Amino acid sequence: MEVWALEGFGVAHILQEMLTYKSDHIRARQEVLGATIIGGRVPNPEDAPESFRLLVRELRSLALELNHFLLKKKTRNFANNAG
Repeated sequence: MEVWALEGFGVAHILQEMLTYKSDHIRARQEVLGATIIGGRVPNPEDAPESFRLLVRELRSLALELNHFLLKKKTRNFANNAG
């Protein structure tokens, strides 16, 4: 689609909402907003959003343990080379 067609649907405003005050990942939200304002690169989040943490707490209250891993680039490369 052309840029003007996407803007006609209000995509710019929707993206701004989702990346700023509707996001539950507080630190990433601030980093994305700062990068957007200065025109820099948007960083990848380092940790999980608050909704995921809430899910983990809810599962723990049901006596279920959720083991999750946040893979980094070095870890993935090591895993690919090991096998």
